Amino acid sequence: MRIKGLAALVTGGGSGLGAATAAHLASLGAKVTCADINQAAAEATAAAIGGIGVRCDVADAASGEAAFAAARAAHGPVRILVNCAGIGTAGRIVGRDGPLKLDAFERVIRVNLIGTF
Repeated sequence: MRIKGLAALVTGGGSGLGAATAAHLASLGAKVTCADINQAAAEATAAAIGGIGVRCDVADAASGEAAFAAARAAHGPVRILVNCAGIGTAGRIVGRDGPLKLDAFERVIRVNLIGTF
């Protein structure tokens, strides 16, 4: 697969697996947009690899659309998308302190499942 010169967007690109994926794509010649809920982290990763960093909450459709628009404006149409954004809960679904709050569980589903759409 040809990667060189293609525009890539990596969600969760501010840290961990997302940052490593963004760096690898850049090393292969992709034009990378790092999208992360932590804009400073996205920008730091992007600066290190020669890409751009944008704030993106993958659980919010408008935020995702804005990230794609920024990537397109900087690098042309996005041809590679890697979904690395993800979260977990700090508590158990059912624990000693009672059940996990529904809004916390819904946030996990919005980020980890719906956010990939």
